[in-house]
Amino acid sequence: MDLHSTRSPFVLLESTCLSGGAGRSFIFSSCKDTLVLNAPRSPDKFFMRAESYLKRGLWLAGFFSYEFGYCLERRLIKYMPAAANLPLAWLGVFESPFVFLGEHTIRLKEQRKYPAPRIKQLKPAVTNEEYQTAIKRVKHYIEKGETYQVNFTFPLTFEFSGSIVSLYKALRQAQPTDYSAFINTGNDFILSFSPELFFRLKKGKIVTKPMKGTISRGYTLKDDNNQCRNLKRSVKNRAENIMIVDLLRNDLGRIAKTGSVKASKLFSLEKYTTLWQMTSTIEADIKDGITMKDIFKSLFPCGSVTGAPKIRTMQIIRKVERYPRGVYCGAIGYISPHREMCFNVAIRTIHLDNRGRGVLGVGGGIVYDSKDKSEYDEAILKAKFFIKKQHRFSLIETILWDKSYYLLDYHLERLRHSCKYFGIPFREYFIADKLNHLISFFGQEYRYKVRLLLNHQGSIRCFYSPLANITGPVSIMLSADVVHSDNLYLYHKTTNRSFYDKQRKQALGKGAWESIFINEHKELTEGSMTNIFILKNNKLLTPPVSCGLLPGVLREHLLRSAKADEKVLYPKDLLGADKIYIGNSVRGLIEAVLIKDNLKP
Repeated sequence: MDLHSTRSPFVLLESTCLSGGAGRSFIFSSCKDTLVLNAPRSPDKFFMRAESYLKRGLWLAGFFSYEFGYCLERRLIKYMPAAANLPLAWLGVFESPFVFLGEHTIRLKEQRKYPAPRIKQLKPAVTNEEYQTAIKRVKHYIEKGETYQVNFTFPLTFEFSGSIVSLYKALRQAQPTDYSAFINTGNDFILSFSPELFFRLKKGKIVTKPMKGTISRGYTLKDDNNQCRNLKRSVKNRAENIMIVDLLRNDLGRIAKTGSVKASKLFSLEKYTTLWQMTSTIEADIKDGITMKDIFKSLFPCGSVTGAPKIRTMQIIRKVERYPRGVYCGAIGYISPHREMCFNVAIRTIHLDNRGRGVLGVGGGIVYDSKDKSEYDEAILKAKFFIKKQHRFSLIETILWDKSYYLLDYHLERLRHSCKYFGIPFREYFIADKLNHLISFFGQEYRYKVRLLLNHQGSIRCFYSPLANITGPVSIMLSADVVHSDNLYLYHKTTNRSFYDKQRKQALGKGAWESIFINEHKELTEGSMTNIFILKNNKLLTPPVSCGLLPGVLREHLLRSAKADEKVLYPKDLLGADKIYIGNSVRGLIEAVLIKDNLKP
């Protein structure tokens, strides 16, 4: 099947994260019919047709645009946008889907006739100045008491060419979630990587799990844990979260049995590739005889993407937002003939039309004390999974064998921390078994450098080679290329080493053994394969990790044994040092001499 074809509607609903327990993926193909609502009129006929197909034992899968919500409430009809670039609702009619269980992603075959995906002209449709003006209007409504919170959004537009399947696969890897989707309507493509459950209905039990509260990931495990705690303790985020919980409790109350609505989990935190999210879970038992129409009329759109109170806030949204949201902030999912339903909240969702134009919506909740600049930054952060190029990598540990594995506990600790940060399986017993197996190949008269690679699936490969001796002092030079301390990969040892390899090669070509880096603040950081130390007044000093560097194993050992201290260092400190050293756990400390012609004033 050619997933790019505009003649074969297709729906893939995929769980690639499993943190929320979704755990099932669905392929809907061989579409029998489509249900499409275009005009802003009553959706009654749409729901009647949907119910008729369900009674015939067929499945429905597709999306509801955010603006579909304006059809469900008479007070909102007049706020319907005059024109939209997508149907208000699109559902494909299918026989039973092919269902995958467990953690395996669906293998999508790429057609070679399509070139690699290219994104061009990516830009916000709303400028920073326009955003600030809109937020002032929102706060005016809040000040007048007409709303407590408004979820303000805006689109990023771009031009696209190449393989849509390749784009989906790349973004799926960058943003694994429980509620991914790939939809081909025959005219448009929808790619969704939403972590948020709108609602799940099974055997009369309905569960909704709104997300409200976001913070960026830290660069190291320690920083990341601090960010997690900061979000957990955030009064602002907890207040916004509970506001949406109350809204959804009220929405569920319309279709729930008396006394069955309960918030089972409040302020839970979930970790994703680029950010932490705060979630809460609300459950209820639905009344007998509740229909698909009843559920959507009561719940849609999700309160986490509107604000509170919902109806008045949706009216305000139409006044302050310049563009229709389309599928963004709507819902994507399926309905089975057994009345099982599962829909996501369509955030982190991309719409591609058949002319190569794309839209990605972003936004966030605005309350009266929101800081305008930080809210804009938070909105852009949510597009980071799409904007930032993702790299495939394995984690690395390079270990010295000298009759035993030197500082092995330190290596395993660093590897464990990186695995926890990236969500990679860490099986210490398996690693130990691999390393112990290598020992039988070692000659007793040699020292060896052992290179251990651990990929995202937790698979391990080991390589070893005899270690040649190096006697100091060795020459070092300062790199002309600045490193940036916000680069995540500076803090973890991975196979993303092209920059380091290039720098070392350049240094060797200029007669130096190692290249030392400087960050955007003109602070010393590290070398291409070593940490940097200076001896000053009988004290060994080394830059702190926050400057943007790898927490080397030898460095950590020296710090913990009180043989070295952390201090921000600058190039001039190299000139004033009693001695300079570079080192790692394989080579130890090596005295170094700076090539002074390379030192910038």
